[in-house]
Amino acid sequence: MKIAWRPLYRRLVGYLDRLLDRLVGFRPSHRSASLWQSLIFLGLVAAFAVRSVYGQVLSVDLFLLPVLLSAALFRNRGLVVIPLAAAAYYLGGLLCSGIDNRHLALNTLGQIVEWSLLSGFGLVTLDRYGAIKRLQARINQDVELARRLQLALMQNRFELGSVVLRGKVNQTLEVGGDFYYFRPFGQKYVVFCLGDVMGKGISASLLMALVMGFMFEWGKKSPSPSFVLRKLNQRLTQWNQQQSTFVTMFYAVYDEEEERLYYANAGHPAALLLRLDGSVEHLEGTGLPLGVLDESEWEERQVPLTSGERLIMYSDGLLEARNREGVDFGMERLAQHLRQSQSLPLDAALEEIEAQVRLHCHGKLSDDLAILMMERS
Repeated sequence: MKIAWRPLYRRLVGYLDRLLDRLVGFRPSHRSASLWQSLIFLGLVAAFAVRSVYGQVLSVDLFLLPVLLSAALFRNRGLVVIPLAAAAYYLGGLLCSGIDNRHLALNTLGQIVEWSLLSGFGLVTLDRYGAIKRLQARINQDVELARRLQLALMQNRFELGSVVLRGKVNQTLEVGGDFYYFRPFGQKYVVFCLGDVMGKGISASLLMALVMGFMFEWGKKSPSPSFVLRKLNQRLTQWNQQQSTFVTMFYAVYDEEEERLYYANAGHPAALLLRLDGSVEHLEGTGLPLGVLDESEWEERQVPLTSGERLIMYSDGLLEARNREGVDFGMERLAQHLRQSQSLPLDAALEEIEAQVRLHCHGKLSDDLAILMMERS
């Protein structure tokens, strides 16, 4: 029968981790301290009795357990058990007729050194483990705060006049680099975009917050997507001198009066526009990602978008969601589910598409996932 070593190893590591957690946090109370001290003393007595009778043939160090237990429970104060154990070890050797008394003192000294080293190593290990756990707890608190702040930057719904927007972000880690953004501009425009910062985790989330700050700075200065992307790129390349990262983004401005969508795409997957007749148009990319070249330009395109028509933007984590056979979710499958959800309200349509993505990859997303849907009501 084949043994599943990996799950067994993980369970063992998890058990040892929980045991160390308990040892680090455990301190005997005033009432239980005397009980633990009594148990340690009885352990020394038992070890002394065994050594005095079987010391000449016994190869197991029975004194080690009470010594280590005392150090683990009482920390530095517990080291006082070492002289007691040494005395019991020496006296037990004297009472055992089979032990050579000429080497007994040296043997006892060697045991003292061994117990001291092992106890000291155990105390340092517990101290460092406790420090790591405290640091990990602080980091987890900071990451949780960062996650909540990141979600606060991205409201999941927006309605202004005839424009309705719904968005959702799922990070594979606590925080990530996928984001979307929307805001009104002037009297007749609605600005919205969806972007993806290269990478995952805290570094990607910090860059995402920086990009959103740049967008707030320049997104209120012009209704032109190409202008805003150009300014964002200049700010990002100034900050990103080593060109160690980049950002893809689909940036759009909807003119309510003209019922037209103006957009520019900086290396992002094509947005899909669902027409009333069920046809799907691909709004393809028109330029490089942000942060690659300082003097990049992005072509600005426009399409009509009337009442009842929908636009969906998404990060590459949607297209690359992979099932167990290694098949990506893909653009065609997304277009199919977009058409099938056309009769649903916008909220339900978004939830249905996300559910289909999760169903395809069996709930195991390999990358961050962001979806933003827009509808002209």
